[in-house]
Amino acid sequence: MAAEIIAGLGAIKTAFDLAKGLKEINDTATRNAAVIELQQKILAAQEAQSALIERIRNLEIEIASFETWQTEKDRYKLTDFGAGTFAYLLRPKAANGEPPHRLCASCFHEGHKSILQFSAKSEGQDWFECFRCKTRQAFGIYSSRNYDDGGEQDFMTS
Repeated sequence: MAAEIIAGLGAIKTAFDLAKGLKEINDTATRNAAVIELQQKILAAQEAQSALIERIRNLEIEIASFETWQTEKDRYKLTDFGAGTFAYLLRPKAANGEPPHRLCASCFHEGHKSILQFSAKSEGQDWFECFRCKTRQAFGIYSSRNYDDGGEQDFMTS
């Protein structure tokens, strides 16, 4: 970006120097050539300025996006749900009327807010899915269930 600024300033200085020299030119053809060169330098300076304005606008949008994401991130806390399962949990004080929910830790670290969706309950664990990254996570402590008919285990654990 600094090179673009220097190039733009250089074009403006050259145009200024050409304009100063125009008043001393008596030959019409030479003066017309100098005018054309001056117009080209002015156009180049305007193009450089336009490119810089566009770059500044894009950087401002990017900064606003980072600030928005930082504000959103601060609403959540990384929580250990046991058995090596982590998710970001909405802080109650930051809920602003939203119901309690969990965010996928993997997506969160990539800058995305992906709410984990409940899918099933099995052996004392609640299973949640992230529809963005397609992961499935178990929350809660696993417990093998025994049946009353001789202590056989649940078919899902055998």
